[in-house]
Amino acid sequence: MSDPLEPSESTEAPAEAALEPAAVAAGPIFGHEGNRLKEVDQAKLIRYNFHNPGFLGHADLRQLGVLHQRFVQHLSARLSTFFRMECGLKIAKFGTVTFGEFCETLGNPTHLTLFQIEPLRGVGIVEISLPLGLTMADRLLGGKGRVTNADRGLTEIEETLLEDAMQLIVSEWTQVLEGEKTILKPQCIGHETSGRFLQTSTPETVFVSTKVDVTIGELTERLQIGIPFSMIEATVKRMQLARQSGDDPQPKQVQWRAPYAGIQVPITAEWKVREITLTEVLGMREGDVIQLPRELVSQTRIRLSNTEEFVGTVGMQNGHVAVQLGQRALKD
Repeated sequence: MSDPLEPSESTEAPAEAALEPAAVAAGPIFGHEGNRLKEVDQAKLIRYNFHNPGFLGHADLRQLGVLHQRFVQHLSARLSTFFRMECGLKIAKFGTVTFGEFCETLGNPTHLTLFQIEPLRGVGIVEISLPLGLTMADRLLGGKGRVTNADRGLTEIEETLLEDAMQLIVSEWTQVLEGEKTILKPQCIGHETSGRFLQTSTPETVFVSTKVDVTIGELTERLQIGIPFSMIEATVKRMQLARQSGDDPQPKQVQWRAPYAGIQVPITAEWKVREITLTEVLGMREGDVIQLPRELVSQTRIRLSNTEEFVGTVGMQNGHVAVQLGQRALKD
């Protein structure tokens, strides 16, 4: 059976019931071939609003995913500079949902920031979990970014401090909408502590949802961004036109920003020697020799900011131990 248009509690109704409000709202159920269905599983019926655009296709979603991956990489550098400590970001989930489904994923309580991008239509939502918000606020107050009591809400002072960080996130996300001819002006318009009573969109509105794992210090918590389809509609149409014309979209040139120069990125060279038993570990003493396979020289793993990026060959150059970068490390 194809998706029905309207749910119904029964396929036949007596004349007396026709005046009842529920019976007036109900109607017959038809399959995709036009045949009327007599037996319908009510649990599988979904009401559909044809005034809303459909969910994005695989090609559109894939291109948007690439743009959001680039956004997360840039945001990681911006937040590291802003908080003056390393901030690692990784997309945990990306896809389309309805506004009602998006609200169900929001924490309660949590910290929500509502934003608009002039002149685009719609209201976007940025959610950060309370432990992440408290950690950011502690860092902005001069702390080490550690929170001992994460069971409380944000104070007014802490919410005010986080406004600059939220504006930075929204401004960086605006770069996803590349190709806009008009000047985009992102601005935060409000804050909420729960998504239960949000009325920025109808429950059936299509949202693009991005869940990001944020690691700052010893904490790893959730950051979530929800964007209504109306806000990215022009971008999606441009991508579709580019595919129809056979033109590959030109990748956006990465622009170097002066604040990046001050970010310290740790670099580590390591080898995976072999696995040994716990008994062997307890028996190791100073002066013991661990034999290494000769092949390890050309299998040196290079980590940048604790992320394995290259495989190279270790050697000597100008009296210093050096590693010649060979190829990109394969991502799991």
